Amino acid sequence: MSPKTIRPKALSGYTLELQTHCGKIYVTVTYEPRTKAILEVFIRFGKAGGCGSAMADGVAKLISNGLRSGMEPLDAIKALDGIGCYAGSNTCLHNVAKAMKVVMKSLETGEDVNDVLEDLANEEAAKAA
Repeated sequence: MSPKTIRPKALSGYTLELQTHCGKIYVTVTYEPRTKAILEVFIRFGKAGGCGSAMADGVAKLISNGLRSGMEPLDAIKALDGIGCYAGSNTCLHNVAKAMKVVMKSLETGEDVNDVLEDLANEEAAKAA
């Protein structure tokens, strides 16, 4: 694997509030403003603590280290997208992939991140119907 990119002192980013089967999740996706390269992901639950929070921290660290070591964001998205659990497909990991997709599309198109999120939610609702 490539050596890890040194993290700049300041990055731009978006924090998305998403609803999962287990409640709200907050996913922050940071990027380097000049190159628009996604470098980090942070995951927080609406409620603090517990094993779920520890697992989310570990997943976020793995994603972030991978991104700063040359992993393509789409590879992380493909790995997480569609992971389900006993409660269904709207899991925390699926929503981390969703947040990354939304931020990538916003960075690529210049479209407002809230508009991209709404469009994606409408697409998912249409598929479910």
